[in-house]
Amino acid sequence: MGAATIIDVRVAAAHEGIAELIVSIEYENGGTTEVALDQLATSALMDSCNASSIEDVKGQPWDKVRDALQVSYNRYQ
Repeated sequence: MGAATIIDVRVAAAHEGIAELIVSIEYENGGTTEVALDQLATSALMDSCNASSIEDVKGQPWDKVRDALQVSYNRYQ
């Protein structure tokens, strides 16, 4: 599996105006995708990247996004 990296991050308004983080990921073949993270997933991503701002997340591997989504999902388990 090729390396995919976070290339951009921005804050957006989600349902009822709650903030979410939109993470853009670029794959080795040049393809891109965007993933929306809720507050819990955003916090997990920031922690795993040792980031003090969302700019610090750029350049990190995509698997940190996957792991952050799993943290958010597992809160319902």
